[in-house]
Amino acid sequence: MPAHITVHWLENSRGQRILWLLEELGLEYTVKEYKRNAKTLLAGADLRKVHPLGKSPVVEIQEDGHDTLTLAESGAIVEYLIERFGNGKFGYAPGSDALKRSQYLYWLHWAEGSAMLPLMLTIVCAQMPKQAPWIAKPIVSIVASQLMAIMVNPRLKENFGFVESHLGDKQFFVGDSLTGSDIMMSFPCEGLAASPLWNSHPNIKKWFEAMEARPAYKRALERGGANNLAAFTK
Repeated sequence: MPAHITVHWLENSRGQRILWLLEELGLEYTVKEYKRNAKTLLAGADLRKVHPLGKSPVVEIQEDGHDTLTLAESGAIVEYLIERFGNGKFGYAPGSDALKRSQYLYWLHWAEGSAMLPLMLTIVCAQMPKQAPWIAKPIVSIVASQLMAIMVNPRLKENFGFVESHLGDKQFFVGDSLTGSDIMMSFPCEGLAASPLWNSHPNIKKWFEAMEARPAYKRALERGGANNLAAFTK
């Protein structure tokens, strides 16, 4: 019997990457959708019934003869799915090309490591004035603006300048075919696409448009939905 896979998918989240990977792998799966709170933009309490931290994505995998596996954290999910169901594709296993494996692991984890802090701070700075009491909004707005100018924007430019240089005219982050690195890097690049810096990174833009054109990517959008990350920063 094939594995029964359930994806706990939160709108406007990292979860869309998991649907894309499952489509690339040709696996059947069920999507359970969750909505964000319209005011706080946070996930509701119902996700905590699946995982104590109430985060998305969470994947449940049921296979004959095994207990249900509940797995959180995008990078861990991507790495596990590729190792378990990839049949030698979409990644570089131990013992394979050492250089490509090191690059594969680097970008797989860079996407939720170095890339994510300035992107999250961008959201925090955008939300600070909105969430502040009305009497404090003017001061909070100034603080958020200065934080963006002094700390966040320089890191964003440095980070994505690095990605832009790495991609050059490459079709994929590592090697000559799609890997988990491309899957993972799609979310931070979506974050860049929602910023004023997008058009100054043509290599990233070209790569991302090629990913969006993949049939599996389009099928994943039909199952889940397009992220609207600009909603977090407006």
